[in-house]
Amino acid sequence: MVRTRRFAAALLVLFFMFSIVPQSTAFAGSSSQVNEIKVYNYFVGKMGLNTAAACGLLANIKEESNFNVTEPGDGNTSFGLCQWHLGRKSSLIKYCEDKNLDYQSVEGQLSYLEYELKNSYKSIYDYIKSVDNTADGAYKAGYHWCYYYEVPSNRAKKSEKRGSLARTTFWKKYKGYNGKQISIDEGASAGSTAVSSALKVTAQPKSVSVTSGSKAKFTVKASGTGLTYQWYTKKSGAKSWTKWTGHTSATASATAKSNMNGMKVKCKVKDSSGQTVTSKTATLTVTVPLAITKQPASARATAGNKVKFSVKASGTGLTYQWYYKKSGAKSWTKWTGHTSATTSATAKSNMNGMKVRCKVKDSSGKTVTSNSVRLTVSSN
Repeated sequence: MVRTRRFAAALLVLFFMFSIVPQSTAFAGSSSQVNEIKVYNYFVGKMGLNTAAACGLLANIKEESNFNVTEPGDGNTSFGLCQWHLGRKSSLIKYCEDKNLDYQSVEGQLSYLEYELKNSYKSIYDYIKSVDNTADGAYKAGYHWCYYYEVPSNRAKKSEKRGSLARTTFWKKYKGYNGKQISIDEGASAGSTAVSSALKVTAQPKSVSVTSGSKAKFTVKASGTGLTYQWYTKKSGAKSWTKWTGHTSATASATAKSNMNGMKVKCKVKDSSGQTVTSKTATLTVTVPLAITKQPASARATAGNKVKFSVKASGTGLTYQWYYKKSGAKSWTKWTGHTSATTSATAKSNMNGMKVRCKVKDSSGKTVTSNSVRLTVSSN
């Protein structure tokens, strides 16, 4: 009899513990459940909302997209967590491109949501921030968000439904965290239950500087299950990113060319659940070895006529300075004002026999000097 009572008491203790401690098993498993945690963490961490306000927004996102960042809607005219529609979908994509964020990621979409609230829906944002941190506050946040931000058809009925979902489901699930974020670091979600497929970039690609003709290599590392990779580039001056065809592994390499100098590189990683994460941007700097590729030629001219000298060189950020040494002189003199690859002057009789050469400097400060050539000036 005593043993039976002890066993019953133990069951009561376990029941009591599980009724007051937030349960981690509700979060682990699918990508939508992991995204739910990320969304909650962003609202209470980055945006500073209380738990009730966060629950109101969670209820709406649950109904809009089930936390699927690539969810299509309205005949493919709406997209993402909050089902941004038409022009707002385009604004989401442009915002993420400008901020170097992936518009198909939780982070990119929530960053845009915060931007949109603070700049276009400030009254809604202020109301959400002001709700009491209670079950009723969760209901009010869910109702208000649906009615004024989502604005669906039959919105009064749907607003009531989402307010109730916030109060009865999400408030019950999250109230025990009391505004604290839930750790999903190292693939663990909400307590001790592991999500082994949690996707994240663990090592970002680094910027690279190479000489033209050499191999340039970029590497990204990520954790997750069934990973695939796609690299993207944006050349200097370009407005949009381009898929780097054929570069679909964790390491991307190519022969560097001079027109690739300043090119931006990033990698999008996708796991077996369809979740994506984009690496930070790295920059490719391509330097061209400094060298004279075409020497100037000796010239003949009649006094009073124009004479021209040209040099060609390879390198980056080249500058030019011509020098002369008149017949009988022992040293070279800077030819003032003659600072381009091709230079010209009016031939004079006292320039007969003068030697000319050009010093070329690149952006690193290295210099190379051309051969010296002779100017022959004849009288009229």
